[in-house]
Amino acid sequence: MHMTARSLPRTAHLLLACTVVVWGGAFVAIKRLIDDGVGVQEIALARYLVAAPGFAIALVLAGGMRGISRGEAVRVAAAGLLVVTIYHLALNQGEETTTAGTAAVIIACAPAITLAMAVSSGLERFSSRRAGGLMLAFLGVLVVILLGAGQHLSASAVRGPLLVLAAAASFAAYNVIVKPLLPGYGAVAVTCAASLAGTAGLLVVAAASGEATTSHLTGGGWVLVGYLGIVCTLAAYLAWTLALRSLDASSAVSFLYGVPVCAVAIGALTLGESVSAWVVGGGVMIVGGVAVAAA
Repeated sequence: MHMTARSLPRTAHLLLACTVVVWGGAFVAIKRLIDDGVGVQEIALARYLVAAPGFAIALVLAGGMRGISRGEAVRVAAAGLLVVTIYHLALNQGEETTTAGTAAVIIACAPAITLAMAVSSGLERFSSRRAGGLMLAFLGVLVVILLGAGQHLSASAVRGPLLVLAAAASFAAYNVIVKPLLPGYGAVAVTCAASLAGTAGLLVVAAASGEATTSHLTGGGWVLVGYLGIVCTLAAYLAWTLALRSLDASSAVSFLYGVPVCAVAIGALTLGESVSAWVVGGGVMIVGGVAVAAA
C-alpha cells in the first residue's frame, strides 16, 4: 500500500522522534562503556569499524564522488578528521569526567557555533536577533560548564565539559567545511566519504598510541558498540535523511532540541545520574538561544 501525501509527514516525524531517542541514548552508551573500563580511543575505533562497511556501501550507491578535485579531496579529509576523529575522541574523553546528560546539553550548542562560524566567514548574514540568540546559547554553555557539574570550580571539574565543548566546535567546523561540497556531490556521498576518512584518522591515532585494539570489549560491550555504530550512526542517519525528503530542514532541526532531554532522562534512569537545576537551566538557555538565532 502506498503512503498518501498526508501520511508522509507523519512518518517523517516518527522517524525523527526515534532518531532523537537513539542519539540521546548514544551519550549514555558511551558513558557506560567508559565506566566499564573501555578506553576512549577503543570506543571510537570500534564504533566506526562497525559502521565503515555501511558507509562504503552507501557511498557506492550514492554514485561516489566522481571528478573530485585535489582541493575538494583535502576538504573531505579535513571534514572527516573533524567530525569523526576529533569529535569522538574529544567527546569520549570529556565523558570520562562528566555525565552523559551534561555532555548532551553542551553538544546541543553545536548549531549555535556553526551559525557563529558561518556568520564570521560570510556564509550567513549577521543580525541583532542572531547575535542575541548566540549570546544566550553561549551563556547557557557557561552555566552548564561552570555550575552544572555541582562541584567547586576548578580545572579538574571543568576539563570534561570543555573537552565536550571542543567536540561541539569540531562538529560545527565540519558543517561549515562541507557546505560548499553538498550541491555538487550530495549529502549522502559527502557524509560517507568524510566518515571513511575520519575512520582512517582514528586508525592512525590508535596505531600511533599503540592502542589499535578492541580487546577490552566484552560481549555486553560489543552490544553497546553495535548500538553506537549500526543504530546511532548508520540507521539513525538514514532515518534522518529519509525524513528530510518530506520535511523542511528547519522543521527537522527542531527535533534535535529533544536529544539532550532524552540523554538526561536516559542517563538518570539507567546510570543513576543526578540532574542539577544548573544543567536544566543552562540547557533551556542553549536550546532557546539556538532557536532564536536559527529562526
